[in-house]
Amino acid sequence: MPACGGGFGSKLGISPETVAAAIAARQLGRPVSVICSRPESLELTSRRSETLQRIQLAADATGRLTGIGHEALVSNLPGQSYSEPVQQATHFTYEAAHRRIVHRVARVHRMLAASVRAPGEAVGVTVFECAMDELADRLGLCPVALRLRNIPEVEPGSGRAFSSHRLAEALTTGARRFGWERRHAAPRARREGEWWIGMGMAAAVRVNMVMEAKARVTLQPEATALVETDMTDIGTGSYAILTQIAAEMLGLPMASVATALGDSDLPPGSGSGGSVGAASTGMAVYLACMDLRSRLAEVMGCPEPELMLKDGEAIHANRKLPIRALMGRAGLQAEGHLVPSAATEQVRQATWGAHFAEVGVNATTGEVRVRRMLGTFAAGRILNAQTARSQALGGMTWGLGMALTEELVHDRRDGHVVNRDLAEYHLPVNADVPALEVHFLQERDDWAPMQAKGIGELGICGAGAAILNAVHNACGVRVRSFPATLDKVLAGLMEAEAQ
Repeated sequence: MPACGGGFGSKLGISPETVAAAIAARQLGRPVSVICSRPESLELTSRRSETLQRIQLAADATGRLTGIGHEALVSNLPGQSYSEPVQQATHFTYEAAHRRIVHRVARVHRMLAASVRAPGEAVGVTVFECAMDELADRLGLCPVALRLRNIPEVEPGSGRAFSSHRLAEALTTGARRFGWERRHAAPRARREGEWWIGMGMAAAVRVNMVMEAKARVTLQPEATALVETDMTDIGTGSYAILTQIAAEMLGLPMASVATALGDSDLPPGSGSGGSVGAASTGMAVYLACMDLRSRLAEVMGCPEPELMLKDGEAIHANRKLPIRALMGRAGLQAEGHLVPSAATEQVRQATWGAHFAEVGVNATTGEVRVRRMLGTFAAGRILNAQTARSQALGGMTWGLGMALTEELVHDRRDGHVVNRDLAEYHLPVNADVPALEVHFLQERDDWAPMQAKGIGELGICGAGAAILNAVHNACGVRVRSFPATLDKVLAGLMEAEAQ
């Protein structure tokens, strides 16, 4: 479908209602639409697995990590091969001579567990970054300094180089922009009326992937273009990005470029998941446009790099011709095909960032309010600043929900979901989300297509940890069972008062 609404992983596979629609359409001999209520939609698609994680960290007195342990227990239905890749980034985020990573799967009869935005790092980085904060507190070190001290020069274990590594810059730039130097190291050091105020931070990291993709671009004599590929836009800005790439490559205003998506008759794109769309299918569009440019340059009698296309005209040296003079009445058409090179396996590709948060914790009720939040991210070349910023804002908001409000509850008797609607599943609303700041670091990763990397999922990775670490800095309460609802925070406050 050209417009299919949000996906966030739930539309990567085929769910029961899709099969039902296909069977009904075949039996009836006509198109069938299945409309689900919100509770039905929730139970028919998939969920993120709950996780039980155990972190072990060993360090010397200076804060150098000597050992890392990360165990995770996740769940899924019997017979399913997928399991939440909790430790996907654990092995390369920090350096340590000794490491133990254990992944186990419990087979339970609940709804299907599958990919949800930033599978793996969304939950794994969040928990690990909370543990890093506890270590910094135990050692009496600044949490930023602890992380800076343990950034590896090459990928631990494999010895592969990083295609680019901007974690240190993300940490230091974010700290400076946020005003981290005003943070009190000891909890319960700042109070405003009934509210304890604190700051927290966390690193952000997400693997970067590239998928095979095809796209077709048709250039018409009247100086318009059509981009075609079967990938969908699930709110990720695919229409805008692919249109923009073609427009810039062919020297056309964006209004003169149409993009058609979501039809299986079109060339197969990368799909809409794993933060691969812009770089993978975008590169296929780029390659198609390069083919068109080369053919126009050949007719123009000049090298392609010297050809300028602008507003429907081809320009070289002192010559200027309308592009319609360089092609037949049918126009020109080219198909771009991106095939990821095996050479990319020679390096570790990842995106990097840092989250900073300031919270208020009500000393009487245990209520937590995020007062401000800042994210600094490095994700290669940012193709469209507006859509990239929106992706980061959405990810940070997801992190807030993970930290404070969102929890899927199953009935222990039969496994059905209890909170199947927005009245009982508590998403952050406008009143919960403060002003969020997003900053992108200038980066060019030559190992990535168009030097661009995925940005759709990085914003959620570690965002919740910054908030939870800020809660501890504010009131001294550590919550290890997420979300940190007020009953858990209040219990911690009462325990602290009793001591």
